[in-house]
Amino acid sequence: MGEQFTDVSVDKSVKVVDKWIESSDGVEIYTRTWKAVSDNPIATVVFLHGFGEHITRYDHVFDKFAIKDIEVYAYDQRGFGETAVKNKNQGQTGGWNVIKKDITEALISQRREGIPQFLMGHSMGGGLTIRYACEGVEKNNLAGYISASPWLRLSPKTSPIAMDIGLFFVPTISLFIPNQIINAKINPNYISRDPVQVKKYSEDPLIHGTISLLSLRDITTGGNLVLEKEYLNMTSPIYLAQGSADMITDINASKQFIQSIKSSNIMFREWEGRYHEMHNDYGNWEVIQSYVQWILERINSAS
Repeated sequence: MGEQFTDVSVDKSVKVVDKWIESSDGVEIYTRTWKAVSDNPIATVVFLHGFGEHITRYDHVFDKFAIKDIEVYAYDQRGFGETAVKNKNQGQTGGWNVIKKDITEALISQRREGIPQFLMGHSMGGGLTIRYACEGVEKNNLAGYISASPWLRLSPKTSPIAMDIGLFFVPTISLFIPNQIINAKINPNYISRDPVQVKKYSEDPLIHGTISLLSLRDITTGGNLVLEKEYLNMTSPIYLAQGSADMITDINASKQFIQSIKSSNIMFREWEGRYHEMHNDYGNWEVIQSYVQWILERINSAS
């Protein structure tokens, strides 16, 4: 494994399109698309970012997809990034039913006839991707799923006993004050071994650590549901990847999930020594390329 980080600049051959859209319930959502270089994509991807962050942090990831003619569409989820700034709803996701509807609308809007479509997510987005694969409206219309460092359960390093006790009471408390905002900021030192990336994360004005009790309840209980019973509904191809040194989300929960499902095509890769944001850690290029290669293999196997 090389101790090297691939530059964050976007390949100049890739066209990046930023656009504001309006959801079916009238919320303005910020989107970014990394267009296939040939303008004729061989696959499309809808991407879900992680907790507290935003999609413009992925330029150096999805230009690698676009160069291979895999078009990627992503959006700042409700409560995060530019969407939160414009709507003044920082940390307010609306809960799982709203999130699920947004994912469905994104998938349908980006679907192209005859072109395989994938759903991909990181961290919080990785957990949402897995839950959608289990119960989403469009779950059977996708060619596969990629989940990176999914939030199914928090790592013991991030979630000490005091926090676990607090999370136990969240479902009850959220019934009375669902929109109450709490601080759940991630330790920047846990995202990457590269101090440059840690500094960028710490200084990014769009990154925050606030979340409503309703949002926290639905994310944590959603992970529990997936691990306890919803995994039975997961039958699609999936690639789940996580760093062995992830101190934010629990790699053992990922292993539990991947060992439980009966999907027709399963790939799990534990990346030795990597932290939570493998795409922003040393050796990130090979991690990103593994995502691209997995999609290409799914396309070739289906043709």
